[in-house]
Amino acid sequence: MTIRIVPATLACAGGLLAATAAFGQQSQALKEIPADKAKLTGSMTVDYNSRSVRSTSGTDLYEISDLAVADLMVLRGSVQRTPGKSLVYSVKFDVINPSNPSQVAREVAILRGDLQIDNSGRYIPDAGRLRIDVVKGNQTSSGYGGSIQGRNVTRWWEVGEQFRKAQKEATKIYSRVVDGKVVSIQVKNPDPLRFERTQLASGPFSFLPETRVSGNLDYDYELGNWLTDANAISFSYTVADRSFTDRVSGSIRYVEEEGSFTDKAGKKKPYTGYYEYNLRWNEQAVNNDQSFFDAGAAQAQSDAFFSSADQSKPGLYGRVYYNDTEDFCKRAKGDDGKDTCVGPTRSDVTWDLKAEKLTYAQLANWVKLEMLILGPLTDE
Repeated sequence: MTIRIVPATLACAGGLLAATAAFGQQSQALKEIPADKAKLTGSMTVDYNSRSVRSTSGTDLYEISDLAVADLMVLRGSVQRTPGKSLVYSVKFDVINPSNPSQVAREVAILRGDLQIDNSGRYIPDAGRLRIDVVKGNQTSSGYGGSIQGRNVTRWWEVGEQFRKAQKEATKIYSRVVDGKVVSIQVKNPDPLRFERTQLASGPFSFLPETRVSGNLDYDYELGNWLTDANAISFSYTVADRSFTDRVSGSIRYVEEEGSFTDKAGKKKPYTGYYEYNLRWNEQAVNNDQSFFDAGAAQAQSDAFFSSADQSKPGLYGRVYYNDTEDFCKRAKGDDGKDTCVGPTRSDVTWDLKAEKLTYAQLANWVKLEMLILGPLTDE
């Protein structure tokens, strides 16, 4: 049930946010999300106008619908992306009263501003004043900062060329501990998203802290996977004068196949591929000296590395489905000399992820980061 923000119910949206104070910053931010609520679900449509012969704008449009972050908040809105130049955000937050989940305050906060991209492919959020503004009740504003060094490829149709280069260049070994054993895979010339003093804004609740992010999320051109290296991705934040650092490691594996799934509303939907999430929070780190790639057991090591059979450890698991279409696509010559689509012109995206033993702060931090790297994550 939605509670209207009127004097008869809540004095203002700020009253709903203030209600969380009774829980205390530490208890709510660090509280483990109940298993039946620990989900990340929702949908998004992406119109890649930069790839369509019907469009002259060159601006891709991302429309986010009901992206529900556990029993914490729901995101709705749009992102306009001009490839290689900027992303312009207008994403609104509905927030849920943790002391009374039946109370929902609509459009209490908004993620807005520009995520600008410089000539070297670096994403610079503070150059465009990207921020989360609480616009109802006790109004506050918290900005994003630092930078993200983007992948070398910013246009979908350059992937083939980059893959050919990767086959001839350096390799990198990725390792993790599976069932007490170190398993490793080898990736040819991965392309990193590098987080450089990246700052995630606090909010929209007062107990969700400002967070610093460092590390890499590497892209594998051969298989279309995202991977963390031995350093993982680190999230550092402070709650009630206590400092915390979470290490997020693992993979987001791409599977190209056709099928169907049932969404949270019970509706059957088609897909042309999906990303399978197998991200772990604070799992056992692998010493660099333990990393060793055995070419003779490459397939077995790969199967073990990407296996998501064990979902008992703190992490984020599940699938993000894509249904891609290429109607009215621009064309370029492929490796065979024939004209081929430069990429999908539209993607229908559906999140179906579960958070295992994560806190509210941990899941909120990941969602904020994923919103920042929305462009690169959806390129393929």
